Amino acid sequence: MQGPAFPGWLLAHDMRATRFSGFRRSGFLRSGALITLSLLTSLSPAGLARAQTQHALPGQGGHPHGKAPSAPHAAQTAPAQTTPTSPATSPTLRTPPSPGSPATPPQTSAVSPTGGPATSASFGTKAPSATPHKKLTRPQQIAALADQLAQAKTPEDAQALEDRLEALRAAGLSPTTQLLLRRAQKDSQADKPDEAVDDLSDALALQPDSAILWRTRAQTRLAAGDFNAAVTDLGEALQRDGRDAKSWGLLSTVEEQRKDGLAALKAWQKVLELNPMADKNHKRLDALHIKAFGQPT
Repeated sequence: MQGPAFPGWLLAHDMRATRFSGFRRSGFLRSGALITLSLLTSLSPAGLARAQTQHALPGQGGHPHGKAPSAPHAAQTAPAQTTPTSPATSPTLRTPPSPGSPATPPQTSAVSPTGGPATSASFGTKAPSATPHKKLTRPQQIAALADQLAQAKTPEDAQALEDRLEALRAAGLSPTTQLLLRRAQKDSQADKPDEAVDDLSDALALQPDSAILWRTRAQTRLAAGDFNAAVTDLGEALQRDGRDAKSWGLLSTVEEQRKDGLAALKAWQKVLELNPMADKNHKRLDALHIKAFGQPT
């Protein structure tokens, strides 16, 4: 026989069973679940579906209080469970071009024939670097102008080349030597050849390897009437600059003053080798030939 408190106890027990249905497995649990299911069925079809899901999985503790996650919450968490493959991490995934965009050719790395990466020189011929022109020394410039003088076609061209050669030969003189040279020229113009010779001797003491100084002193000695000393000085000048046409011409003049026609002729022939325009019509050559060998019969 049931006591008077039995219905109250049964109702309280069913409420506790329903409240803690996520953690207990008893008959009262199942009865509480059926009561909940009937209530949800009377509400809506969606509630019926949720109730069936809860009844089918009574032992899985998903939610802390035994409640199934709501539909919006389930919809938000569902996509997070599957992570799509990122295009950056997939080596074979390529995005197709859009219909309106132009086709882009594939990027290929250039490889040289030796197997390494090709440099910019592989795609075009590298322009050769211009070799800097080496500046000629003063003796080399004198030699080049002497070659041009030997090929001169007109007296005007020959005179211009001789002027350039004279400037180059004088360019090697020091300021002190140039001062002594100008003083000697003034003495010569003042009819003081002996003092001019002394000035040139001082200049030669400073620069004994200057051929133009030896030639200038020989010319001064010729003016002073010292022919033998002039020939000696010209020998020194030609030893240092054998292609100086003016030195050879001066030697021919000195030898002519010494009455040595053959020596004068040979010296003048050397002048014509270096400067053909010095005696274009060979008048002096013929005159020296007569002095050397006499009048032809």
